[in-house]
Amino acid sequence: MTAMPPQHVQHVAPAEQARGLRILSWAMVAAGLIAGVGLPAVFAALKIEVSETSSGFDLVWLFFLAMMAVDFALAWWMARRAAAIERTIPPV
Repeated sequence: MTAMPPQHVQHVAPAEQARGLRILSWAMVAAGLIAGVGLPAVFAALKIEVSETSSGFDLVWLFFLAMMAVDFALAWWMARRAAAIERTIPPV
């Protein structure tokens, strides 16, 4: 006995899916820049210190940089996925 797929599943055209992934990847780049550059700049401008070490380095900056790296990695993955989907679309 084979399982029937749910009836509520909608299939998205590959071109629309690739376009959505491209838009999402650019949004992730923007989010990474905001998190990795914008937030540390705001914290420095407002002189906010979260967990400063004895050498004067604030450890929260490492969190912001890690968040930026994750956002950039996800953006790269989504852009590659969009490119792979676009390669499968036959020319019109």
